[in-house]
Amino acid sequence: MGVISGMDGLRVGERALAFWGLGQVGVAIKGPQGVLYVDPYLTDSDGEGGSLERTFPPPLRPDEVTNADAVLLTHDHIDHTDPGTILPLSGASPRARFVVPTTSRDTLVGAGLDAGRVVVPEIGEPVEVAGATVTAVPSAHTELEYDPERGYPYLGYVIEWGGVTVYHAGDTVIYEGLIETLSAWKIDVAFVPINGRDYFRTARNLVGNTDLREAAELAETLDFGLIVPTHYDLFAFNGADPGHFVSYLYGLNPMRHHKLLSPGELLYYAKDQA
Repeated sequence: MGVISGMDGLRVGERALAFWGLGQVGVAIKGPQGVLYVDPYLTDSDGEGGSLERTFPPPLRPDEVTNADAVLLTHDHIDHTDPGTILPLSGASPRARFVVPTTSRDTLVGAGLDAGRVVVPEIGEPVEVAGATVTAVPSAHTELEYDPERGYPYLGYVIEWGGVTVYHAGDTVIYEGLIETLSAWKIDVAFVPINGRDYFRTARNLVGNTDLREAAELAETLDFGLIVPTHYDLFAFNGADPGHFVSYLYGLNPMRHHKLLSPGELLYYAKDQA
């Protein structure tokens, strides 16, 4: 069974959501009324006419995504905002809306996406899509950036849907104020990067994220119901060992729920049974 047919055939019950891993930080989420995609990167494009070497093929083609009601993009890096993914996807899912920061909007509209389908959210102001309430929060890809005219270039999203609250960090480090912001919600499922940052990757223009220890500590600090590590699997030159994350998390709290979500794999989260 293909990924899309599996999504379409699954009924999501009350106080539950279904997640499918797409690799890197990408995930598809099905709720009671529809399907959201977050940062789908389903090509090998490097954004400059060349290609990047993936460690695994995309779990589905962009033109196979016929069921998207909304797509949330966190920032304008090619593995998060990929016109080669979004334009075919937008044709295959003509009802889909695209919730994105200003920088991603400019890239996608410049590539040919209908501007009328794009929503740039205000920080802290909920947006209703597919029955879900989506609230943008700032992310800090190495550092917190803000432009008074264009807003925050890096976003995370809190998704409240079907009685389940999800935090998708996109790419971020933990900055002053993030924990306080997220404390406004009781987060059931969190997607947080673990690839970290270091001098040598920074010298190669690889922008940094939380490392495995920070992600685990964040899960403990905010008492996430379940943490799904991200941004460790797609590129050999910028990955991490998720086993080290699991070991560190276990050392902090053996009872902390976690899931290593493989590309194409289904995670069914039922809140009353978690």
